[in-house]
Amino acid sequence: MVEAVALTEPWQVRFRASGNEGVADTRKNGVGGTAGLRPHELLEAAFASCLTISARMYLTELGIDDHVTVSVDLGREETVTRFRYQVELGPAAEAHRDAVLARLEASPVRKTLTKTLVFEAATSGR
Repeated sequence: MVEAVALTEPWQVRFRASGNEGVADTRKNGVGGTAGLRPHELLEAAFASCLTISARMYLTELGIDDHVTVSVDLGREETVTRFRYQVELGPAAEAHRDAVLARLEASPVRKTLTKTLVFEAATSGR
């Protein structure tokens, strides 16, 4: 579970999970700032991190220790939310690109995001 607490600066939030924390921030109508990632960037970061970890784990299974970088862009359209991603592999891993991409199709965050999403507010004060 992640907990987010509003800070005193407009639109800044400190979020915490598993002993780690970060800051989210945004600007709207000239108010707010850039002290942290914007909320949609956090979605991009979650997906990019999961894909990168999944690729590294698979390459490790193959005995390959090489560079992996994943870039994610979240496109918000009228009826579709589109996650576009690009995978950059080091030279030793490049020969396994198709297998890596196939493995990423089953990454945990991707599997979560492709299911039907349900948003439920807790009925208690916490």
